[in-house]
Amino acid sequence: IEKMYSGKTLITFVSPRTENGKALVETAAKAGINLLAVDAIPRISRAQSLDVLSSQAKIAGYRGVIEAMNVYQRFLNGEVTAAGKFDACKVLVIGAGVAGLAAIGTAANMGAIVRAFDTRLETKEQVESMGGEFLVLNFDDEEGGGDASGYAKTMSKEFYEKEMMMFKEQAKECQIIITTAAIPGRPAPKLILKDAVECMQAGSVIVDIAGATGGNCELTRPGDVYIYNQVTIIGLTDLISRMAWQASSMYSNNMVNLMELLCPSSKTSKFDRKMNLNMDDKIIRGITVVKDGTITWPPPADVSNVTTTVTKKPKQSSSKKTMEQFLDDKNVKTKGTSVFSKRVMDLTTIGELVLASCAAVFFGIVAKYAHYYFVNMLLYFMLSGILGYYLISNVEPALFSPLMSTSNSLSGVVILGGMLMASLPIGSASQVLGSVAISVAAINVFGGFAVSYRMLLMFKPEEVSNN
Repeated sequence: IEKMYSGKTLITFVSPRTENGKALVETAAKAGINLLAVDAIPRISRAQSLDVLSSQAKIAGYRGVIEAMNVYQRFLNGEVTAAGKFDACKVLVIGAGVAGLAAIGTAANMGAIVRAFDTRLETKEQVESMGGEFLVLNFDDEEGGGDASGYAKTMSKEFYEKEMMMFKEQAKECQIIITTAAIPGRPAPKLILKDAVECMQAGSVIVDIAGATGGNCELTRPGDVYIYNQVTIIGLTDLISRMAWQASSMYSNNMVNLMELLCPSSKTSKFDRKMNLNMDDKIIRGITVVKDGTITWPPPADVSNVTTTVTKKPKQSSSKKTMEQFLDDKNVKTKGTSVFSKRVMDLTTIGELVLASCAAVFFGIVAKYAHYYFVNMLLYFMLSGILGYYLISNVEPALFSPLMSTSNSLSGVVILGGMLMASLPIGSASQVLGSVAISVAAINVFGGFAVSYRMLLMFKPEEVSNN
């Protein structure tokens, strides 16, 4: 900074939330330069291609599993061979950020049983999509475990104590623990205490990816690998450097995308570019910590905030109940004492017996009086109903529209049956019903194809006119 002229721009890692970062910001302001922090990019969708922290954290999470595998020296997946049976390795990942998700995916792909925990409950689906099991800590927290910027926040003392109890229990079962929890601008929280390490099995491994900020394990020595009580604790701070080619490639792509934003091409020529610190742009405003010698950090709340705070309704006293709650409780009690819910000889309920009896009477009447063709069609109807039930129940709600539109398009079978019935004598009941079936099925056919066509248009790129 001291060798730069006033008005120049420096783009680098700053960590403006830390004390060292704040000192760097002060120095840049005195020098009159522009200082952009690549580690302060807002966590919004448009900034993903520029997010240096995410790209480098992904490498750290991946490498953390490789380092653990190197020390563990056993199968991660379960094996049953002639040489013996080997259980699958259980891996606990603490922190479901980018590094944590990368570690979960890598370990799961290797066949390990992966468990993960994060104070932000909104990461549950992300963990499960990567093949991990999300551990839920039953604790009432009205504000959630994340701050407005999308990062984890410091939790209460009571939450911390329950968290430590859960980690201690998990340490008894898991052979590999990978910790990635970090709070911006603060030392890494201590999550794996000494007593938890002493509960781990001999040969287990702890990889502390947060070692650079003090580590999540109480026994971590930043930059060192050592064995404590037959458990290897890896506190390496250069995990990203151990995959230098990948790290440089991803970082350079981030910088290219950042320069595209900072130096937009002119209307006359795409090669005529100039640095433009447009403070109206959310990304540029978020990473600019000093502009023309003026400190602009921290950015406004509308720039850094990426989550919406959900306010919960105040809990009502247990001694006071609303009329709706009273009626609900009364209905539940009444339902519980229903005659049909009573069990007979501890085998089944009266309701189930009544239903089975009605079905037996119905099928008895059908077997005695119904025509052979009716019984045959009834069988097809029952099988199609069972098949349809299990098909629909196993389909995601988001796919109901394309599923129903496709099934409607297949209503041509109904039209074919209706045409056969419509060919019967004019004015007969069969001819009228066949004509109605043709009309209704035609609506389904044309409507199904129309809906399917409109959904397909959603996945086609829009044609941009040269004009």
